[in-house]
Amino acid sequence: MKIRNLIYILAAGAFITSCNDLDVDDSVDFKVSLASDNTYEVGEPVVFNFEGNPDYITWWSGEEGHKYANRERTELPLEEIESVTLSFEAQARYGKVTNTLSLFAGKDFPGLSKDVTTDNMRVENFENDATLLSGNGELLESKFSSRKAASFDLTPYSTSELTLAFHYKADFDGTSALKRWDFYSMSIKTVYKNGNAYTLGLSDLGLATFDRNPNMNSQHPQNGDPYFDNSARTSSCTGVWDLRTSLIRVNSFTFLGGGTNATDYTNNADDWLFTRSLKFNSCDPDENSGVLKNINVRVPSYSYTYTEPGTYTVTFIAGNQNVYGSARTVQEVTFTIRDKE
Repeated sequence: MKIRNLIYILAAGAFITSCNDLDVDDSVDFKVSLASDNTYEVGEPVVFNFEGNPDYITWWSGEEGHKYANRERTELPLEEIESVTLSFEAQARYGKVTNTLSLFAGKDFPGLSKDVTTDNMRVENFENDATLLSGNGELLESKFSSRKAASFDLTPYSTSELTLAFHYKADFDGTSALKRWDFYSMSIKTVYKNGNAYTLGLSDLGLATFDRNPNMNSQHPQNGDPYFDNSARTSSCTGVWDLRTSLIRVNSFTFLGGGTNATDYTNNADDWLFTRSLKFNSCDPDENSGVLKNINVRVPSYSYTYTEPGTYTVTFIAGNQNVYGSARTVQEVTFTIRDKE
């Protein structure tokens, strides 16, 4: 009985080995050649002829955004940056206290540690070392009834990582309410010299708050917490940066000014809002140009028309796949597209 079981096991192993040997072949039968009558001019189709019948063919056109060599690239050289622009809309409302808001740009900020003593020192150092992009009274003291657009050129700061910070600072006189600020559609757009662009939206900025003089009133939701950002609540409160998810979802955030009640705001405002450390040479990896064939069809050739002159390296990925494994091959052709004569 033991000998018979051993024979069965060996036979099963031989069958599995045989299937792997027969069904998975690292040398996929596929080749690409250019049609002999190609004209290689803008607006004229380039014909790619295929030999073999793999299960699938995926291709990369070689155009910007569709280069196989850049399929895993997430950063571009800094010298490739043409411009970096911060833009948003803002509206200052309600309160009578003006000249409250500043905007800073700083390098080498380590972020908030969540230790109050450490972070007080870090914020002080940031304020001393950072560049003041817009000081008190300069930034959008807009009318109550309208938004105002603003933009700042960050290109001079694009050679290293950068942290942006809004600073709301105002003295509370016991009678005048602090002004509220609403921000909308904030983004940072990087334009590269090759014409491509990469945009960071509000949700990409990693906003974090630090209040150097928090409201200590136990009846106020902040209750002495310098990192309070109102994000866990469903309603507003006064004298804090408001980063509720419902606001961020529509690409906006707020500094909620305060009234004069004891539970609203009873002390001077010294509130910071930091972005994470930002790198402006980030880019999306290049994507393929599509799937030309699957197992159900046979494709003897493919034609594509280029609209811009230049030299293109076109990449085709062909492969076979089944339950036992997969194999693929990479084929490339390079040619130059000329302006039409």
